[in-house]
Amino acid sequence: MASRQSVPRYQQIFLLLREKILSRQVPPGARIASEAELSRDFGVSRITAQRALNELAHAGLVTRAKGRGTTVRDHAVEPPVIDASAPSSAMSNRIIGQSRIIGQSDVRLLGFTRQPAPPHVAEKLALEPDSDVYFIERVRASEGTPFCYVLAYVPVEIGRTFSPAALETELLIDLIQATGHQIASAEQFVTATIADTVHASHLDIQTGAPLLYVARTVFDTEGKPVEYFEGSFRPDKFHLSMSLEKDMHIDNGNGNGNGNGHGP
Repeated sequence: MASRQSVPRYQQIFLLLREKILSRQVPPGARIASEAELSRDFGVSRITAQRALNELAHAGLVTRAKGRGTTVRDHAVEPPVIDASAPSSAMSNRIIGQSRIIGQSDVRLLGFTRQPAPPHVAEKLALEPDSDVYFIERVRASEGTPFCYVLAYVPVEIGRTFSPAALETELLIDLIQATGHQIASAEQFVTATIADTVHASHLDIQTGAPLLYVARTVFDTEGKPVEYFEGSFRPDKFHLSMSLEKDMHIDNGNGNGNGNGHGP
């Protein structure tokens, strides 16, 4: 087991909720769990839960109103994201290359179902609210040690061609391209987060342990979203590297880069 990090509990809860807001897993206008609910779910005091919510409010991510609870602000601003724009052929190779590096590991399929898309997933895949998608839940491991918990969503017309057997042996990027959708570009969001109880159980770590969170929307050559991916990686078993070019505007968080993921 990974050792528990000496991060205050209120800060752990704040970081977890902040990541869910910034990645739009909890969309603008949505209600955040109450102090009582957070206290119950995380096994902390009401004072600790209250401080976590107050930190979100101080960060400008939520509004708190007596009798109305805590809701995500409409103008909650995401942190700067590196624009990995490049010619489509080069970007396609980078996306596929990164996927193959991650794919050099053992995979365990936890779930493959057709279900209504969560609101943030429907938005990322440019679908109507409550449209069905195929949901794929997997854990990747190297030499018996889990290092990545992955949730992936694909449109129905793509996912209906998959099989559980293929998802346990093939890269998702290859299965998508086999349907005729050639990969051209992606938008990727990377941040730090902490493990909740689900991450902890699947990645053999403790609740509150640090994780690298990667969210990616993949587009085909016609600009259509073909996959939305959320991966939670153990930083002791995986890292991202990126080469930066001289003319990049690094000081304001924008620029062009070439990134790759590396497992153990």
